[in-house]
Amino acid sequence: MMRSRGFTLIELLVVIAIIAILAAILFPVFARAREKARQTSCLNNAKQLMLGVLMYAQDYDDNLCYGQNDDADGTRYWRNVIEPYVKNTQIMRCPSKQAQAYGYGWNYPNMPYRTNYPSDRASLAYWKAPAEALVFACNAVGANNWVYAYTSYPDRYPDGAHNIGKIHNGGSNVAFLDGHAKWVGFTAFMGDNDATRRLWGAINN
Repeated sequence: MMRSRGFTLIELLVVIAIIAILAAILFPVFARAREKARQTSCLNNAKQLMLGVLMYAQDYDDNLCYGQNDDADGTRYWRNVIEPYVKNTQIMRCPSKQAQAYGYGWNYPNMPYRTNYPSDRASLAYWKAPAEALVFACNAVGANNWVYAYTSYPDRYPDGAHNIGKIHNGGSNVAFLDGHAKWVGFTAFMGDNDATRRLWGAINN
């Protein structure tokens, strides 16, 4: 009668080593895939929020909401103003930053940002290149309300982050004035050129 032979200790260690090597290779791939899924979900949030901004504008003579609304009821932010249009406050959280109440920051100061300082920038008709103008973006971990325009505040933060997030594979999801949203790599926010200035709304041509 033939007797079955079990694994030797050496063979078992070799199998364990192979599994460990495969895990080391595959786990980062799985992590990137998970983050890519969260990035896509975040992008959908940005699109829905931007739709809310444009619906607000449609109801107010094609004028955008302000980033900060100083009214008789106290200070409200853009997210509070568009809440009736989106009907879902959960989309204000970035899926990659669930612990953070508000995952998207308004473009400060190049979008209309305070009702106490009214601006012609609030009018949709003012903007000549709405498809290139950043309204709000997925912000940095722990940041709320604003993303600070690099072209206006190049020294706002020592690391140059300006509240722009890098959690989504080294970039941020951005909502543009024409209503579309897309992922933008971090370095594109920090350029010293007209494309970056148009992105931030610092120039309008």
